[in-house]
Amino acid sequence: MTLIEQPSVTAMQTDVSTVRYLNQYRCPYCQTEWEDGWDCGCNDRCPDCNKEIERYESALIEGESAKTELPVEEPASANITPEGMNRRFVVSYEIDYVHRVAVGITADSPAAAQQLAEQAFNDATIWDDTAAMPLLSDEYHESEGESLVWESVAVAQLPEPDYSVRQSKKEQAAMRVCRGLIEAYQQGEANGGSIDWDDLDRLIPVALQALGKTALEIQS
Repeated sequence: MTLIEQPSVTAMQTDVSTVRYLNQYRCPYCQTEWEDGWDCGCNDRCPDCNKEIERYESALIEGESAKTELPVEEPASANITPEGMNRRFVVSYEIDYVHRVAVGITADSPAAAQQLAEQAFNDATIWDDTAAMPLLSDEYHESEGESLVWESVAVAQLPEPDYSVRQSKKEQAAMRVCRGLIEAYQQGEANGGSIDWDDLDRLIPVALQALGKTALEIQS
C-alpha cells in the first residue's frame, strides 16, 4: 500500500476562502492513500494510476473564511464515516462450472469419432451445427463442491455492461421480434388475411436492438 502525502492546505496555491474540506481517498486499484483539500466533498484522481476515486471521509478544515470572516458552517456530509455514506460498488462472484458440448458424428469407431470432434474443436468449427456434425448440446453445469468467491470493489462510476450482457439483451430482443411476427401473422389471418403494417412497424426498433444497430446505421 502506497501512502501519498499531498501538500498541506496552507501550502496549496488556492485561495483559503475556497478550501473548506480535507478529503481522504483510498484507491481500490493500486491501494494508494492520500488526502487533499477541496471546497466540497468531491472525487479526486489517484496520483499513481489516475483513476477517479470517491472520498471515503471528509473533514471540515478549522478556521474562518478569509473573505467573509464568518465561521465556516459544517455541512451535513462532513466527518461522515465510510459506513454512513452511499457509494457505488461493483459486486461480482465467481463459481466453478463444467461446459459440456455434444455433437453428432458418423465414424467407424469411437476413437475416430472423437478424433473428428477434437479436430473440429481445434478449428473452432465444432459449434457450426452442420449436417455432418450437428450440435446436440451446449450447456453449463455447476461443478460439484464448487467454490463461490465474492468480490466488492468501490468505483467512482459504474462501468458499461460488457459483451455478455449486451449479447443477452440482443437475444432477448430477437425473441420478442419472433413472437411479434407470429402474433402479427395470426392477427392478420383473423382479419381476413391482411397484416396491419402498424403491427410490423412496432417491431422495427426491437429488431434493430437485436442487431445491435440504430435506425441511422440502417439508413446509411
